[in-house]
Amino acid sequence: MKKIIISLSIMLLVFQSSCSNDSNTNPNTIQGQWKLVNVSGTFAGIDNDFEPGLITWDFNQTTQMVSIVNNNTDTDKWDVFETGVYNYQILEDPEFPCGEIIKIDGIDMGCFLVTNNSLVIDQSIADGFRLQFVE
Repeated sequence: MKKIIISLSIMLLVFQSSCSNDSNTNPNTIQGQWKLVNVSGTFAGIDNDFEPGLITWDFNQTTQMVSIVNNNTDTDKWDVFETGVYNYQILEDPEFPCGEIIKIDGIDMGCFLVTNNSLVIDQSIADGFRLQFVE
């Protein structure tokens, strides 16, 4: 009986030590290329759809730069940024319900959420825009 208890204790220790609760591991990151598919919001009721791939944003977390390729030629559709490379920051902000905001080129873009194959950047809490992306 003593051998069984010791064996079970050793197995329990091995299993516990192999588990990791690494808070830096987040499978849902902003890293990579995203295709802007919708811009909506403001009190004016903007709702612009874009074909996936017409406007791409490529986030590099190492350099904290986003490369934007904007091929939209419809001047009636608001498409956020022109083609270019912009710096971005993800900052803690307890005043927002999400707790973190994203700033691009010094502009507060609001909360962001990455789930499965979609990214939403949302400043609608301040009557701003809601940007919807797909991978």
